[in-house]
Amino acid sequence: MVDRARYIVVGGGLAGGSAVEAIRERDPEGRLILVTEEKQRPYDRVPLSKTYLTGRLPREGVFLKKPEFYEHKHIELLTGRSVKRLNLRARTVLLDDGQEVGFERLLIATGGRPKKLPILGGHLPGIHYLRTLEDCEAIKAAIVNSGKAVVIGGGFIGCEVAAAFAAKGLETTIIELGPYLLNMAIDEETGRWITKYFEQQGITVLTGIGVASFVEGGGHMVGVQTEHGELVRGSIAVVGVGINPNEELAQEAGLKVDNGVVVNDHLETEVEGVFAAGDVARFYSPIFGHHLRVEHYDVAVKHGRLAGANMTGAQLSFTELPFFFSYMFTLRTHVYGDMSRYDQVIRRGTLQLTERGGFMQFYLKDGRVNAFLATNRGIKEMQAVQRLILSRRTFEDTSILADESVDLQGLTS
Repeated sequence: MVDRARYIVVGGGLAGGSAVEAIRERDPEGRLILVTEEKQRPYDRVPLSKTYLTGRLPREGVFLKKPEFYEHKHIELLTGRSVKRLNLRARTVLLDDGQEVGFERLLIATGGRPKKLPILGGHLPGIHYLRTLEDCEAIKAAIVNSGKAVVIGGGFIGCEVAAAFAAKGLETTIIELGPYLLNMAIDEETGRWITKYFEQQGITVLTGIGVASFVEGGGHMVGVQTEHGELVRGSIAVVGVGINPNEELAQEAGLKVDNGVVVNDHLETEVEGVFAAGDVARFYSPIFGHHLRVEHYDVAVKHGRLAGANMTGAQLSFTELPFFFSYMFTLRTHVYGDMSRYDQVIRRGTLQLTERGGFMQFYLKDGRVNAFLATNRGIKEMQAVQRLILSRRTFEDTSILADESVDLQGLTS
């Protein structure tokens, strides 16, 4: 006889952890199982490249809830376990021990995995990928005996790790294949300014160059050789070149997959009662009128809460603006909206940091603000631009956005 549960959540990251909380708020009784391959209860990955890596946050501070929460709320945590197969017709999951468990509602919150560099020497001790709590703790331990570090990949994770290494006193080099740091996320002028800023903080930045191999010495990684033959020495290397969504479970079950599990604005797949959330979900945004996949903290948390509510019978639509933040040295950067589609960038302020603050940039498509990036700017100003994006107002004269004498709050009234 098949064991049964009302709710099964596959994945114990921010989305899965937030989902079980939301389910219990609305349904305190229905049997609820969370299955996670990690040995830990749900935790927040965000500090792993920031405060936890630098030692400013204690280990207990990364977890979403204390162990007693799951006991008191009768949430069955299957840690260190995995789902091997979904049978959507029978509405069952096959666990790694061969047990089948039936479900009424299912959430796929399987997240993603780091992209690996398929190059010579990739197996050597000293090479790290940062995704899990264990990954972070291994890097923290390696820092103690390291004087030089190499970071491969100049995206947000790579830049944050490099900033953390520099803060710990390591001589740090970033190797980035693109022409400037953060080139997959922001415009060239701003990216080149950030590249120069990192160099001013003492970090060596090599751009427009690939990595050929890791170099061995005494059975350990001692450096990275670039495609030009240059040896960049370091006893620790962290690779941050993006993630791949863990969509295989959904794909094998017959769900629609397109760079993530495709869901509607309720985060529901084409199979009723089967949802996806977080990094693995390619969700429809009513705000922008197309599907997005976003790999950031805020979306994962809000996805989890909304999916959890909808699993209990709510009919909520995800109408939130995607949001993420990154803190590197004295840069406090916040980004709202969809930065994947723009044909114009308008800057408010100048590319510099002053006592009065930093700058703000608007990313527009056809005269409409789709996203903004704010570095060291005020909360009220950012709130005004969020409302501006949601209003979907079209500007014939976009230069008004650059005029700091214009009150942004007045543009949304």
